[in-house]
Amino acid sequence: MGTSLAVHPVNGTKDKDQATSAQDRRLVARLGKLWRSNAEHDLGTRHQMGKLLNERLGLPTGRQPHGRRVLKMAAQEMEIAESDLGRFRWYTHLCEVNNLRQSHPEIDTWTKFKEALPSLKAEFGYEVREPAANPSRPASGVVDRLLTNLAATIDGLGDQPEDAEREKFVEGLRVLAEAFLRLKIRVVVTVE
Repeated sequence: MGTSLAVHPVNGTKDKDQATSAQDRRLVARLGKLWRSNAEHDLGTRHQMGKLLNERLGLPTGRQPHGRRVLKMAAQEMEIAESDLGRFRWYTHLCEVNNLRQSHPEIDTWTKFKEALPSLKAEFGYEVREPAANPSRPASGVVDRLLTNLAATIDGLGDQPEDAEREKFVEGLRVLAEAFLRLKIRVVVTVE
């Protein structure tokens, strides 16, 4: 008599969200083919892809665990960011529901749309996440955690490192000290 393994769903998912359906795989293959066949990757291509995604996943106004998995697969297939696929969905939604092209004819390139998306969402009454104060600069809490973890890791090293390994550490600390100068914090690295 054989036994079967019980497969338990990941926290926050439902049984039906566990496997990728044939329909999802066909959608991903179709999106990949569409993306590769349109070398220009213009607004029309993005609109068409957003339409396919929205038909399968629903409107971009809500999050769906199933949708995230499909977007991840499609992003890997097309070698683009998942966030861009989400923007394709928003572009299509705003064009079809809010007549974006008529109300904002100045948005005639993908770059202009990406830059305008947060204000467009707000204009049309959709919830907008607060952007980071400066997305290219990590929050100070991240740096604090990294330094705390680094200190704990160094404490756990135990024995004195070999000369070559020690020299790498010293060089890394010098790079870090130079980075801190940008914050007007002077760190001196001395070797005993």
